[in-house]
Amino acid sequence: MTNLLLLASLLGSATAAFFNPDEPAVPPVLSVKAARAAGPGATVTLRAVVINGAELGNIRYVQDGEAGLALYALSAKVPGFGELRSGDSIQVTGLLKNYNGLLEMDPVQSVHTLGRSSRLRALQVPAAQAASLMTEANEGRLLEIKGVTKLVSPNGNDAASLSSNSNYLVNGLPGALVRVSNSSTGPDGLVDHALPTGETFDVRGILSQYAPSGSGGYQLLPRVAADIVRGGGLPRLTEEPVPVNVTSSGFTIVFSTLNPGDTRVRYGLNAKELKESRVDAALTTRHSLTLDNLIAGTTYYVEVSSRNAAGTETAPAVPFITASGGKKLRIGTKN
Repeated sequence: MTNLLLLASLLGSATAAFFNPDEPAVPPVLSVKAARAAGPGATVTLRAVVINGAELGNIRYVQDGEAGLALYALSAKVPGFGELRSGDSIQVTGLLKNYNGLLEMDPVQSVHTLGRSSRLRALQVPAAQAASLMTEANEGRLLEIKGVTKLVSPNGNDAASLSSNSNYLVNGLPGALVRVSNSSTGPDGLVDHALPTGETFDVRGILSQYAPSGSGGYQLLPRVAADIVRGGGLPRLTEEPVPVNVTSSGFTIVFSTLNPGDTRVRYGLNAKELKESRVDAALTTRHSLTLDNLIAGTTYYVEVSSRNAAGTETAPAVPFITASGGKKLRIGTKN
């Protein structure tokens, strides 16, 4: 009995050493859906993937597999917030509030980057059903409207290009509002970006809300020019492959695609037996890949392709010839 009392006393001392009732409890890490359910006035901690950068100003949206949420902060007040980019995996803590219908975390108290280059697939819908996605359940999520033929400005005209802080209706349909941020500028931005003509395209963006009354007011926020998706998102070859810097031992293959993708080359001495291959995983629209250790004065059949999340685009194999006897030929050179 004495031994049992001694053991209980020791356990009690150990527990006291590790538990201090005066210290605040560590908040649980929630899913985005659970954090949203806590509602305005709750301080929450969650883990999710960032789906935009500075192209939307001082706001960042985060999403997991179920739901999305807006985060608002001045970068000077929250270390690391201003550097957040699309694809960053983060843990963030802050207070939830309602801002003109939009549930957001404001202020953000702390943010920690856990990883980079995470990817989330957009929730897709045909253009005719775009308004069906404009709901509270999808607020803060990445959406994609497929098969758009035009964006109509408030004066009823078909837009040829996009303007800062302007609203547009997808195919002129009520309830399918797209808004362009004044922060999305520069060569990759949306401001002054020309819209495709004579073809359908897709519009990708984040569902936000601005409704002083508290209801309605949903708007899709495309982030950068790449969110106006042509060609179904596939790489789509726009310039056929050509060889440049041809020598007796190799050449560089260059070609272009409409949308970013990786760079793939298969080649061989027979068009039906392309036994060698090279891949550059970097996503780009200007593709370049060098083949070396080839035989001088020999015809090689070369097949190029490019792959991204939407699929793969492949061009038929074409013949290219290495230079003879150590000569260097510059044919089809491109900038």
